[in-house]
Amino acid sequence: MNKFKLNPAEKYVFIMGAGASKDDNLPIQDEILKNILKSEFAFKNQKGLHKKEYKKVSNEIKKLLKTIFTGNKAIEDITLEGIFNILETAITKNQNIGNIQTEKVKKYYDTLLEGIMFATLTDATLKEHSIFNRKSQSPYTIIGRKIYEGCKNQNNVNLSFITFNYDICLDRVLLSMYDEDEDKSYDVDFGIELGNYEQENWFHRPRKRKIDLLRPHGSINWLFCKSCGKVFSKISKQGKPLELVNGCKCYNCGLSSIEPYIVHPTNNRIYENKYIMQIWNKAETILQEADHWCFIGYSLPEADRYFSYLLSRIYNFRKAKSVKNNRLPRVSVVNINKYMNKHNDILQQIKSCHNGQCSNIQEIEEYFQHLQKGRDVFSKFGVYFDNIEKYECSFKEFALKYFEVS
Repeated sequence: MNKFKLNPAEKYVFIMGAGASKDDNLPIQDEILKNILKSEFAFKNQKGLHKKEYKKVSNEIKKLLKTIFTGNKAIEDITLEGIFNILETAITKNQNIGNIQTEKVKKYYDTLLEGIMFATLTDATLKEHSIFNRKSQSPYTIIGRKIYEGCKNQNNVNLSFITFNYDICLDRVLLSMYDEDEDKSYDVDFGIELGNYEQENWFHRPRKRKIDLLRPHGSINWLFCKSCGKVFSKISKQGKPLELVNGCKCYNCGLSSIEPYIVHPTNNRIYENKYIMQIWNKAETILQEADHWCFIGYSLPEADRYFSYLLSRIYNFRKAKSVKNNRLPRVSVVNINKYMNKHNDILQQIKSCHNGQCSNIQEIEEYFQHLQKGRDVFSKFGVYFDNIEKYECSFKEFALKYFEVS
């Protein structure tokens, strides 16, 4: 695999999926529900105040699944999308689910959001995600340090991140680049006007040197006020689970409790919040202008159909020969591609057991091809984009071995 060299003369956008946070011991989406049911979460504290709330959430979701699904249904066959689709539809139609009354459905809905929040809180200290910590093993920190050191003498850096993860590992790394001297600092631009900017002792509005960090699905540490409409981020110090769940009064108006806001996983996601819409609009502009799109730990999931549509529309617009000075972006994909590799390993084991003499080997190969359909990440990207550059490795390996700043 070739080196990925960041050229200061070009514009880059990195699109991050759940696989990017795997090396930080955070679950991918398929694992979140399992962790909720097992009450296994990364975030802990010495007093153990989280345990009671974790157990409560876990028990409530177990009760929900036992009620709406058949008792012998394997957990592997139940997805977060499937649960949210049922709950959301019942709430929208104001209907019960069997003997589960509408109000109880709403409570289950909120409890499931709590579970996602707990599952994606990191137990790592702020130091682990500081670019000045050379001992850090987080790939976010490794790549952040290379960017900071390689670009520190530039007037600006043409670099943006779009992340679909709820965790805050990347946010912490980018915020660690802050310096009171704006000529030495790289500030984070979240693409929206945060209520933090009007409060004392919170981080500032982005100044002249900035890096875009867009969150189209929100964040576990974003808090919204339903009265004044302000959004706050508690990113500078990770909010404690109970603090986020119990809420606190709005820092701006004091009229309502501010609540976490994430766009939960469903097959019919609705982006109606005005801040989320602003982020999507900015993401579209960034994708239109970037010279290089780099996908890390992202696999074009079916539930992200709007983003797939957006990528396809922008790519094909840029592909049109009639557009003056048009140029296609280079596309790189960083992914372990674990499902494809696992299937290939098993198939090779079957072949080796029979020394290639198995009379049913063609039928077996066809079956494995059927299993692999839609799971080969690189093939999925190849459907949308020409000449993708493949990095079949983890984010950490990519950060250590392949990522460089010219």
